[in-house]
Amino acid sequence: MKKLFLPFVLVGVLLATFLISQSSTDSSLRIAYVDIERATESYQKWKDLNEKYRRDYSFYQSKLKEMEDELKKMQDEGRPQNEIQAKQREILAKKAEYENLLKSEYQPKIQEIMNEVVKKIQEYASVMGYDLVLTKQVVVYGNPTFDITEQVIAYINQQ
Repeated sequence: MKKLFLPFVLVGVLLATFLISQSSTDSSLRIAYVDIERATESYQKWKDLNEKYRRDYSFYQSKLKEMEDELKKMQDEGRPQNEIQAKQREILAKKAEYENLLKSEYQPKIQEIMNEVVKKIQEYASVMGYDLVLTKQVVVYGNPTFDITEQVIAYINQQ
């Protein structure tokens, strides 16, 4: 137990020394944090892409529903088992195809928008004179006065 305690004390002392030396040498260090997930979801381009995705997803779901209705009809008519199994395989293949189509179309667009959001956060931080901006997801505790999410959302949507 004592062997584990000593490293923690040393790390604590080193961290405190570092923080004290930083505050004494540069008291104007500006730090903030942003909820990137919320900022991204509030970005108009993200909302537009999400709406387009939902329309495409609904279209593919309606196609699958038609095929499932056809399968149900085949079952009700008492079609041979091999035809029913062939239809089930066709439905599964179409479902996988549709999922791959959506993924291949939207994954690059999602990444592009996420990159834009990060770039705009960097621009905002630079313009506002922040030295360090963290994501809210990695902040264990942060005083709400250091949360600049609302300002970032306003900034990214004005351009």
